[in-house]
Amino acid sequence: MKQFLTILLCLCLLLTAAACTQETETSYEEQKSLYDGIIAEYTALLTAKQNGEELPAPDTEGMDEREAAIATALHGIVDACKDAEVAKNLGYGYKDMDGNGTPELILLSKHAGVKAIFTISDKKPLLLEANYGKGGAFLFGTDRRFFIERSTVEGNIEESIVYIGRVDGDKMAYSSIYGGLYDMDKKEVLEYFQIKDGERTTIDKETHDELHREYGRIISTTDYGRTFKLLTPYIHLPLVDKTLDENLPVADFSSYAAIRETYKAISTCLEKFDHAKWLQGEYDDLFTFPNDVSFEYYTQLLYTAYRDASHEGYDEIDLNGDGQDELVIMNEDYTIKAIFTQRKGKPVLLDAFFDMKSCWLDEKGLIHVDRTDYYELEYSLYELTKDGDYRLVYSILAAENGNRYLTRDGKTEIISFEDSLTLYHNEYCCYSEPFSPNEYTRNVSSLTYTPLVEPKEDLRKAAVDITWHKYANLEETSGKDWAYSNTYVTFDNATDTRMDMNVRYAFTFLYPDPDGDNSLLDDTTESSLKLTASNRDGVWVFEGAGVKGHLEFGQERLWIIFEESSDQRFPAGAHCYFAQEDSEDMP
Repeated sequence: MKQFLTILLCLCLLLTAAACTQETETSYEEQKSLYDGIIAEYTALLTAKQNGEELPAPDTEGMDEREAAIATALHGIVDACKDAEVAKNLGYGYKDMDGNGTPELILLSKHAGVKAIFTISDKKPLLLEANYGKGGAFLFGTDRRFFIERSTVEGNIEESIVYIGRVDGDKMAYSSIYGGLYDMDKKEVLEYFQIKDGERTTIDKETHDELHREYGRIISTTDYGRTFKLLTPYIHLPLVDKTLDENLPVADFSSYAAIRETYKAISTCLEKFDHAKWLQGEYDDLFTFPNDVSFEYYTQLLYTAYRDASHEGYDEIDLNGDGQDELVIMNEDYTIKAIFTQRKGKPVLLDAFFDMKSCWLDEKGLIHVDRTDYYELEYSLYELTKDGDYRLVYSILAAENGNRYLTRDGKTEIISFEDSLTLYHNEYCCYSEPFSPNEYTRNVSSLTYTPLVEPKEDLRKAAVDITWHKYANLEETSGKDWAYSNTYVTFDNATDTRMDMNVRYAFTFLYPDPDGDNSLLDDTTESSLKLTASNRDGVWVFEGAGVKGHLEFGQERLWIIFEESSDQRFPAGAHCYFAQEDSEDMP
């Protein structure tokens, strides 16, 4: 077995190297073939592990340093598997981690994380990083970064070193390397340290915690499984026989028209989204993927389509003024789910938004991304430049440690609480009460929702049987702390030409109980508005009591557009209402 594996690796590497010398330029798919020797040996080792065979250390005699590092890493990864079942879940995938057109080969587990990453240098495979065995972690992080932790134990002393880095051509570039020494008997930290430019220096706890804060930013510690799945390439499992249906739909992202059809297929491919099944990869084979990028986009859009979804639609608008439209995928309440642009004639996914990450636009076409992650809040402003770059203008982070951070021009600094509020209110948060960010997007941008799937029912007739609800924060407008409104809309006496529109408005503010500690009392004032909506050439319009406008009926949302208003309860603009049962968690 030992001699066979050594000969196999050397032969495959020689063949791929010889093939390379015949070409001066290689395509993405052709570069992937340069990893065939690694995959062949990796598969042979996994098969031996599954069969219960011993895995002797590789004979690296005759190999150069690069080949020896690859052989040693492959053997170590598989040898560290405690049994055949673990080996069964080991696989590989391809992903361009630094955007230079070269696919990296990533060896990874279906459940636990990354084992090794390789790139192509001088037309031959090169091991960039490997992590296996005891006391380690190698995880995907956001923005195509990696989090690596290595732990060693000598006696009662444990040393843990953390690396945060990314692929940079033919090397790994680390933004920070730090760690600590821990006395396991005394259960205390003996030293915190940082490694910079190859030198190790002692640091204090505060500095260590500042370095470690980046870990929480690149990996969602509350749901790492989600982070891992969203960033993981398609996993080929050598020990699992997959038979795919030849009639599967294609995840086609080659044009905006194809993306719309793909997203429509994705949003209707499941009756119910099961988060656990998604994490385990049970939805990975619902489509055929013509390339690695198509799987990456599919994974994000599948999750997007089934999280906080109303009916999906789209629009194409020019966000950066370069004469070329971006594709915006959104729900009928104008919640943006994904944005695509075009680079060199090909659609590129700028970002996708779901769960604790939301997106909205301002009147300049700038892209606002709000992130809430339990104990942290982050507000990021992006610009799509005319060169097509998705550039961070600045971000404000309210961190779990109580500090406020401003990131601008590639630098991050601590700012005061007051400065963070000033920046947030005066520059970032440009929408006014009672509008929400998605309502503001509709009011100031040129976005126009077009449904991906046309409704099968008369939306106006369906809306008559629903109580529609809108919640709005009104602290700044009212000048009172903890002030908000709830508005309810119903329809009566509906015919094909007219219907009565009943609006009930409730304003509430909370104030401290003067006779109690840490308790609040509330004061609510209710009022109403009655209008008649008429059908004028298919548009339902209303006018009276100081307001004028029209209605738009969605499949799950009602839009009331106040074109003119002297009623301070309903300022001019587009207001979005939810079916009341969808709004029960509102205050």
